[in-house]
Amino acid sequence: MHFLNVGHAYENVARYTRAVTGEAPDTAVLHAAYREAVSRHRPIAPPREGTRIHHENSEWGDYLREADVFDGIFKSLRPSTSNEQIAWPGEVTAAVMYVRDLNPDLCRLVDLLVTDIILLPSDSTGGGSAAHLPGLVALSPGPNWTVFDFAESLVHESIHLNLFAGDMVHGLYTRPTSELAADKYRVLSAVKFDQLRPLDRAFHSAVVAVPLMWMQHQRGETELVDRFTVSLRDCCQGLNDKRHLFTPYGKLLVHQLCEFAFSLDWDYVEESISGQKFSTYAVTVPA
Repeated sequence: MHFLNVGHAYENVARYTRAVTGEAPDTAVLHAAYREAVSRHRPIAPPREGTRIHHENSEWGDYLREADVFDGIFKSLRPSTSNEQIAWPGEVTAAVMYVRDLNPDLCRLVDLLVTDIILLPSDSTGGGSAAHLPGLVALSPGPNWTVFDFAESLVHESIHLNLFAGDMVHGLYTRPTSELAADKYRVLSAVKFDQLRPLDRAFHSAVVAVPLMWMQHQRGETELVDRFTVSLRDCCQGLNDKRHLFTPYGKLLVHQLCEFAFSLDWDYVEESISGQKFSTYAVTVPA
């Protein structure tokens, strides 16, 4: 599955960077070139290297509040405690280390795409990312979050960012996303059970369900596999029924999603993360 592949993420970022800056970076300078491109698309520049942690009382917090980004989180936002401001960045670091131990290539994908993480204490726990804010991830940790929860949320949002980048450089849909919320284009979500969602959001839900299921499977847990198997298949069937709304690139990703959803082939997921055949986009979708 291309959306999980670290090599494909590098290709997406290189194409995005070239489109923004006019220069084609090689791999050795891609992280820096991506940050330069991101700085031209966002109101707040990223760090020159690494990932910067922010809290709700930061410049990012002010911007997101004023611009009504992640409004679901901000509706129940509260000030972070001193303990949270100390403990949560450490949990993020531990989560990155856990992902690196789990699969170094998946961690490389996260390291490339995520430039900033804002930690928001809210009753609306979870995460957020936005197509118009590349590199930025919001996390709203729950009171009982473990390193696994931080890791899964970070990977979840990184895959969203990779899909946003893929949409920018290859195109996913044959219609503007503003039209895809129409009732006739809605599809059952893979993660919000029994909810019809706009086509693009349903597609994103299916994409991010896969790595979360795989991460839990790798440590012998079945909660998300049990919860998402049926809903993922229903979502994939709905997406497949609306293949005409996807570009060739989008059809390829839908085809790959369906292959996994109806097989639960965990080796296929692992191959997708690192396998060479997924690193370069080529349309090879059955009719």
